[in-house]
Amino acid sequence: MLFPSIGFIFLYSFLPHKELRFIIYTFPILNVVAAMGCSYLTIKYHKSFFYKLGFFAVIAHLVINICYTGLLLYVSHHNYPGGVAMQKLHEVVPPTAAVSVHIDVASAQTGVSRFLELNQNWRYDKREDFKPGEDGIFEYTHKLMEMDPNYVSQHQKTHRIMFNISGFSGIGFNFSKIPPLYIKIETKLVALEKIDTLTRKR
Repeated sequence: MLFPSIGFIFLYSFLPHKELRFIIYTFPILNVVAAMGCSYLTIKYHKSFFYKLGFFAVIAHLVINICYTGLLLYVSHHNYPGGVAMQKLHEVVPPTAAVSVHIDVASAQTGVSRFLELNQNWRYDKREDFKPGEDGIFEYTHKLMEMDPNYVSQHQKTHRIMFNISGFSGIGFNFSKIPPLYIKIETKLVALEKIDTLTRKR
């Protein structure tokens, strides 16, 4: 059962284009083999020192795997600021308002999809051919864009900042604290609203 899976992975490793989805079908089989090995070490626990050592290695592996999975879950929670921004925009802007939203590349790559275009009366646009400072970019009532001070400052006369969205920025270490590892969170995206739109709402 193990060798066909290893052979499958070996053959696929010769492909110039490699993706995890090509070999993910072997994972259940590898998990079964690993479970059989863990069961064997557990049953033989009292036989010798090496079986005891293997048993504790299995327990340590499970604990580390749980901690690592929890860490990745927390990172994933903060890894889609675009989706969070889109959801929050629908919460803070009245659904009956006349809205045209421009979604930049950074927002589109971090969670904004057609599934989040919830209001049929709004216009959602992902144009990428705008040049910095081009007139057309200022015509949208709302914008979801990367938190770049240079780009944001170009809109200071036409738009105001509605809210910022934070996201995952990396992993840091601080050995004076427990645990020494922490997740870096910083502002990734900003939502802008056109100033005359704000005036009309009032």
